[in-house]
This record gives sequence, structure tokens and C-alpha cells, in this order.
Amino acid sequence: MKFSLIIVSKEENGIVEGYWMQNHIGTLESAQKLADETNEVNSNSLNIAIVEQLNSTVPILNYWTGLKRLNYV
Repeated sequence: MKFSLIIVSKEENGIVEGYWMQNHIGTLESAQKLADETNEVNSNSLNIAIVEQLNSTVPILNYWTGLKRLNYV
């Protein structure tokens, strides 16, 4: 499966908005492992959501809204 990791700035009822961090191809579990490792490197200061992969040629330049969070922290 294909996922995107999002740095969450707002979350309500499992719907998130924030900035794209990176894409990941693999399982939800491997995406969660990547999110956990990335958060650890950043002193556990990030709220990282895993969502279905964003279809954009420039996801990093956009602020994304209305994304369903697939992982729970």
C-alpha cells in the first residue's frame, strides 16, 4: 500500500490537517515504524499521522486538510 506521513497541526474526530512529510510504500505497520523513528529523532515533538498517499506532484508545498488518519497514537 501507499501512504503519506503528515505533520499534524490540527485534528478532530480522526480527521487531520497539516503538512506533508514524506511518502511510504509498505504496510501500515511499516509506515507506523517509520513515523515512530522519525518522531524519536525529533525528540518526540511531532504528531505524525499516516494517511492514504496524497496524489500531488508537489505535496510538500501544500497544507492538507480533511485527511482521514489511519494510525492512532
